[in-house]
Amino acid sequence: MATASQNERALYDRPIDDDRRLKLICIGAGYSGILTAIRFPQRIQNLDLVIYEKNDDIGGTWYENRYPGIACDIPAHVYQFTFASNPSWSRFYAPGGEIWSYLKDLAWKYDVEKYVRLRRRFEKAVWDEECQLWRVTIRNLETDEVFVDTCNILLKGTGILNAWAWPDIPGLHDFQGQYMHTAKWDESFDWTDKTVALIGAGSSGIQILPQIQPKAKRVVHFMKGKNWISPVGYGAEEGGGADKVEHSEEERQHFAENPEEYKKYRHRVEGGMNRSQLVTFSGTPIQKMFWKMSADSMKEKLKTKPEIYSSMTPEYPPGCRRLTPGPGYLEALVEDNVDFIGTGIAKVDAHGLWDNNGKYHKVDAIIYATGFDYSSVPVQPIICRGGIALQDAWTPRPKAYLSLCTPSFPNLFHFLGPNGGPAAGSFIAIEHAQASFLAHADQYFQKTIFTYKCRSWFKRNVEDGDITGLWPGSSVHAQRALANPRFEEFHYVQDLSTVRNKLSWLGNGLTTAQEEDGFTAEYLDNADIPPAINISPRPDVNVVATKLEEVHVNGNGLNGKVPDVVIEELVEAQVTIPS
Repeated sequence: MATASQNERALYDRPIDDDRRLKLICIGAGYSGILTAIRFPQRIQNLDLVIYEKNDDIGGTWYENRYPGIACDIPAHVYQFTFASNPSWSRFYAPGGEIWSYLKDLAWKYDVEKYVRLRRRFEKAVWDEECQLWRVTIRNLETDEVFVDTCNILLKGTGILNAWAWPDIPGLHDFQGQYMHTAKWDESFDWTDKTVALIGAGSSGIQILPQIQPKAKRVVHFMKGKNWISPVGYGAEEGGGADKVEHSEEERQHFAENPEEYKKYRHRVEGGMNRSQLVTFSGTPIQKMFWKMSADSMKEKLKTKPEIYSSMTPEYPPGCRRLTPGPGYLEALVEDNVDFIGTGIAKVDAHGLWDNNGKYHKVDAIIYATGFDYSSVPVQPIICRGGIALQDAWTPRPKAYLSLCTPSFPNLFHFLGPNGGPAAGSFIAIEHAQASFLAHADQYFQKTIFTYKCRSWFKRNVEDGDITGLWPGSSVHAQRALANPRFEEFHYVQDLSTVRNKLSWLGNGLTTAQEEDGFTAEYLDNADIPPAINISPRPDVNVVATKLEEVHVNGNGLNGKVPDVVIEELVEAQVTIPS
């Protein structure tokens, strides 16, 4: 094992731009993990990267969730990487399978999968203070072998739609027919001519109903809470209107052949998304207008069954819970073969369900569209200085500075951490900065609709809970904040290999290009040229001073007449000499 002095010498003998080698482990190969595999090797040299993924393939939630009708409630033209435009989305709100295919194409293009270890489940992480490393325990799901890997930096990219669980309903597993959770969909399930109970009216329930209603004998739809079904989704107006659902083959071909036009289209849709933040400010004219528009739309679509409108319409404004466009959902609710039950479930038995009003519903199959665990608290232990577990540090409220990092957990970063929105990572936060961020977030949310009483993943599904799922501002606001870190709010510890020489990063006085006899004048190609203030020619460019009697010529401190030969040279050079 190399000693500290040997490591110092090794650093000192290296060029200044030959960075020390870093090991990075990312947990999860969904959107965040794939982006990590593309950008980190591009931006960081001497990087050893490994991504552990528990599933059989990459893609995260878009690989796992396969229920009928699954789609993103964000426009497809927004829900893509800025550097990887896809003009071929078939629908404005892309189907889940299409999003997964998009991610697979990117993974192939950028050779992402060489960093990914599939069927490897994260079990535990412990910070080794002496070695300044994370010791990460991984289980090989193929062999059940457990091993420990180490890294300088640990990224948690498991997302918020990952930990599904059965709802707490008595007798749930006593049912003798087919039952399933939307996050663990049985693709062999055929609901044709069956009586199906659909429990839940969040995003998945709203998307499933229009898919199963036409072929099912009857759908008994349970919705114990209330929810807004918005007339338009995020960005819909700029994308072609509320009824814009599909992109024709001609439209997709036009986008593909005219990239600048597609870029302008993306600008419009992104602009609409960014303006949607204004609807969240409570009591504003635009927020009141959207509230009325949503109510009028639901009332019109449910006019043949007004009792459903009365049962499902919330007292809180649209957006307090995440909006779901739900094309076809309200239309399916009023069909003759759909029974809407606006109450919870008391219990399940072998052949059906009892609702909270005491009525029994015999069914052939049950679909639980009941969502995920939104607590943000990690299931697997992550332990740091002094034996502190992240689960304890995030109880009763998950918290992280700028959503990225938690005090006492060095070099641990979260994608979509508490109060996340957009997320990326950098260095170790201190308590004061984190507390200030939480105080700022709480102050911001006081003026928004999110403080109304409603159950939402924003609040970890607690009606009056703290808002831990949202960034305190718009997505473009988050981008600006995270692109310009306040590094003075982070605490730094000297690397063990440089404790005797803090300036060893200066290296051996050379650059890598010099050592390898490479190109060394790249600064000419990357010159930062400031914009000109005056673009017209200098007005006195051809004027040469004639009063030269008092000008120092030889630098000897003596004044004298300038020799004619010098004047001729100055004139030829068009030099102006002050009088």
